[in-house]
Amino acid sequence: MLETILPEQIDAIAFLAEAAQNSGALVVSEIGSQTTWLHETGDHDSYLYLSGPMGAAPSVALGVALSNPEKPVLALCGDGALVMNFSALVTASNETPKNLTLALMDNGVYDFTGKVPSPSVAVDWEKLITGLPGFTHFAQLDVGTPLELTADHGLSFIHCPVKPASRKPAPFPFRAPEIYKRFLNHVKA
Repeated sequence: MLETILPEQIDAIAFLAEAAQNSGALVVSEIGSQTTWLHETGDHDSYLYLSGPMGAAPSVALGVALSNPEKPVLALCGDGALVMNFSALVTASNETPKNLTLALMDNGVYDFTGKVPSPSVAVDWEKLITGLPGFTHFAQLDVGTPLELTADHGLSFIHCPVKPASRKPAPFPFRAPEIYKRFLNHVKA
């Protein structure tokens, strides 16, 4: 039996960020490792880096998607953070935006805080997502296959099994007011 070699989170996020840039997508990243790794792949005004409580990325991304239906929206979520806000999945399923993709970085640990095990290891993400009627697509990340994000693809979920990081990311340089202002200016342009 062949053993699957998982990418690190930064590699998965770099792949998704490139797809987002190529598709003109807006990106919302969860606090902690998703934000710091996204920033490390290359900063862009279309990135809404979150700060504050964990688990807000899918909810914020849903609001961004509903208010910008002509643009694809990508949310970078952490497995530990998403289990803190399962209700966001139900809300997204109920709203069924056609332009929202949730990408889940699943490494089974709270990578940003010292690799403490996450309760997310007990979740079967495919069963959970396919059990919610508003989600039209469930996929496993394949960094070898091109990915296009569109504004009419349907509510989608990309499961990204990743291994825990082998290093810490660089310090994050921005504060919330600056992030919000530049993201808002980008959206209005």
